[in-house]
Amino acid sequence: MPQDRYFSYKKSQIEKFVKTEFKKKFHSEAKISIRKRKKFIAEMTKKVSKRFGKDILFLINFSKQGFCAVVSPVHTESTDKGSLKQSFSLPQVYYTSHCVDRFSQRVNSQENCIFKLDGHLSEAVLSFGENEGYLTCSEGIFAYELENERMIVKTFINSELLSDDQIKQFYGSSMISMLPLEYTTENISGADFIIENEELLQKAKPQEYS
Repeated sequence: MPQDRYFSYKKSQIEKFVKTEFKKKFHSEAKISIRKRKKFIAEMTKKVSKRFGKDILFLINFSKQGFCAVVSPVHTESTDKGSLKQSFSLPQVYYTSHCVDRFSQRVNSQENCIFKLDGHLSEAVLSFGENEGYLTCSEGIFAYELENERMIVKTFINSELLSDDQIKQFYGSSMISMLPLEYTTENISGADFIIENEELLQKAKPQEYS
């Protein structure tokens, strides 16, 4: 109950803040273009995250002069691993506060981190089973463990911090489509290392007899 009261208070603060910022930005009741809407939402996401926390999801109704619908922050619980924050879109996934902080630092994000983490993790779950305890996405690597039918995501390591050996490990032949474009080259002579050489693989294939 105290947590509900705290959220109600925080919700009213956010709604008031967004409404005030909306009136500052848009003085008339004329229609607001998609471009201006996107720009305002991006600005408000950063401001709200910085002021009220990076686990808040809110929606802005531009047809009602900035009416803001605040969705309850993600469920948080205290454990021996520290504070765990539940995913918005993946109910059996929880992020440690360490993971949220590291993700915010490493991708230099001032936006809703849980929302962005969910987007990357939705891609990363496709790599489940490739490397035990790790999931690979185009932005980097998640370290996780399974506990009581839940996935606990412990940290995030962006691709720029990976060594050549780690890139080979996590972005091998089956995951190469997730390799960031800046790690690729059109000419093999410009490569620092090779994950897989298709020409050599073709030559190494055993001869088939009909």
